Amino acid sequence: MRKGIASQVFIYIFAVIVIALIMFFGFKQVVNLKDLTEKSIYISFKSDFSKAVDGVYYLNKGSVLTFEKNSRNKPLDAPKEIDKICFQNDKVILSSEKYQDFTVDNLYGNECISTDNGKLSFRLENAVENGEVTVKISDVGT
Repeated sequence: MRKGIASQVFIYIFAVIVIALIMFFGFKQVVNLKDLTEKSIYISFKSDFSKAVDGVYYLNKGSVLTFEKNSRNKPLDAPKEIDKICFQNDKVILSSEKYQDFTVDNLYGNECISTDNGKLSFRLENAVENGEVTVKISDVGT
């Protein structure tokens, strides 16, 4: 009878260890999934912003597109940890070390725009300066 009790104890210990390992690796995968989601939001933001600039570049001179909550074009989603995005001519500078800055062709402006809970509201305008077509970016309020 003692052999049966001793073997049951080992089964319970083994079951506890297996459950602990499943919980540990499951938690690790949930954290990895959250990071992957934020990375996909960054890639989507980068792509959507470039497409928006290209779209305005090919419009008529003086054309304006506004990306804000009350317009037809909704604000772009940015990763939640980015609280400010700065634009220096064609360079987009993010306020996070986790995400790389990037460049966008034909973009012009020296502006820093704060995000609102991961949403970037901004205004793009097609302008011609010195015979060159550029896209100016500004905050929605300006």
